[in-house]
Amino acid sequence: MTKESAETDAFVEKQTLASQIMRASEGEPPVLAKVANTLKPLAKPIGFIARLLIDYIGPFYLKLGNLGFELYQRLPKEAIQTLAGLALTFCGGGYTASISAVKAFQVCGWDRTEAALIDIGKDVQAVWAANVSDSKKHDDAAHLEKGDIDSNELLSRKLAVSAQAAVKDPEKLSAALGGLMTSWIAVQGMLRIEFAKTIALGISISGMIAPLAQKVAVPFLVHTLPKEYHNWIQFVIKNASRSIGCFIAWKLQEVVSAAHLAMVGGLMFARGLMAWVRNKGYTSIPDEADTKLDEVVGYSIAGLGFYSQLKYGFSLPFPLNWIFFPLDIVEWYIRWTLTS
Repeated sequence: MTKESAETDAFVEKQTLASQIMRASEGEPPVLAKVANTLKPLAKPIGFIARLLIDYIGPFYLKLGNLGFELYQRLPKEAIQTLAGLALTFCGGGYTASISAVKAFQVCGWDRTEAALIDIGKDVQAVWAANVSDSKKHDDAAHLEKGDIDSNELLSRKLAVSAQAAVKDPEKLSAALGGLMTSWIAVQGMLRIEFAKTIALGISISGMIAPLAQKVAVPFLVHTLPKEYHNWIQFVIKNASRSIGCFIAWKLQEVVSAAHLAMVGGLMFARGLMAWVRNKGYTSIPDEADTKLDEVVGYSIAGLGFYSQLKYGFSLPFPLNWIFFPLDIVEWYIRWTLTS
């Protein structure tokens, strides 16, 4: 295709789109547009949440992520191995699906995934910088306190800034998101195989819970819900039973994964610490192949880590649970996609 023909096709496409827009504006709005107009009042709380994320929550986690990345680049390999071992030992059970997903990404072409994440990260940083600059320029905080600007207007302007000013190459962003989604589909296939027993156990437990749930919930729901909603009773009981079954199955999987990852992390911690001390010249610790000190230290730390996870219910204590809250969202999203 020549350059002239490509320009002609683009011109015809724009003319066709313009005519479609004119015809649509003269006709009756479709049902979907009426529904969207009905839901417009929801834009105000959504705008408040978006402002909260952009002005307060987002900057905190962004700075935290940058700090972690800087430490990862500056710390020696042995120190990173030691910290990673501690993380697996004391937190592995609660993030079993995320840890397995990282391993699966490494197998399913990490180079492509890394390139896609870098491209997406650049656009996210550009969007963030553009929104921060826009907020300072218009002094949004002061105007919102005075009531000079509505949350809907603020949300519309933020979306316009993100779409027009920040993302310079939408096609590149689309390709990066497509590449990341392709890798994620492959990772999902591997995770479904790895956690097939967990999913099957959840379905089995839900099948045993359902009859009891019907005996208990049906009389309550029949006398609580209006008659026109009685056809939803079976749906509610069935999905509630599945949710409970999958929750129990994942909790049992957390116990198994916590024990396994605690031993793996304990050895990583012990061997990384021994290598770091040996390279610094603090003491003449022999290599792990010539001593059993790494197993003694590693399995001792593993026992302590597993006990700690069991004590806190395979979740992080305060304030670590707030700091690593985004990782909890990722973990539950992965579990949901595997069992949904």
